[in-house]
Amino acid sequence: MPTQDDDDRHWLKQGSTSSAEVEKTYDEWAGKYDHDLADWDYRAPAQAAEMLRAAVAPTAAILDVGCGTGLTGAALRAAGFTGPVDGVDLSQASLDLAAKRKLYRDLTQVDLQTLPLAIDDDCYDALICIGVMTYVSNSVEVLQEFTRMVRPKGRIIVTQRDDLFQERAFGDTIKAMADDGVIAPDFTISAPQPYLPDNPDFGSEIRVIYIEMTVT
Repeated sequence: MPTQDDDDRHWLKQGSTSSAEVEKTYDEWAGKYDHDLADWDYRAPAQAAEMLRAAVAPTAAILDVGCGTGLTGAALRAAGFTGPVDGVDLSQASLDLAAKRKLYRDLTQVDLQTLPLAIDDDCYDALICIGVMTYVSNSVEVLQEFTRMVRPKGRIIVTQRDDLFQERAFGDTIKAMADDGVIAPDFTISAPQPYLPDNPDFGSEIRVIYIEMTVT
């Protein structure tokens, strides 16, 4: 008989762009989230943090979009970042756990479906968004919002599942932003990488793509 854990795992593969559904799921999952992701060999926060460290100074002010329980914040500190890191997320239960890590300067509940965010222009030297774009229905508006909050010449690193990258024409969106002069033309899009290799529903079937962009 399927268990609740099985249902949660399958939901993760299917995803959702309903803010209410995503918030409820992650609030309920928050207490087990770190344990489950460790069991599934979740590599994206550490890999993205190392990529960002190669591009910006360790004292950079960073916005962690979709910070969850703080796994990416921990990865940023482990990569050597010493500057202020702020986090935003839809799940308040996850934010409460992130606060206990004492890695973030500020933590705020936000909904990426409701833009613009209450953050000033050009606030950050870098932005990192890991494992979040699955749940966003309008990639164009969200990515434009990211560039608004990051200073010129600042760096943005975003991930997207390889299946959704194709389905949502994510590469075309990135190219259009470069053509419009919103980001520099030297953006990079990685080959698909392992995402949740020990999750039965992901394994080698669903991988992750890393996109690096420089704000103009």
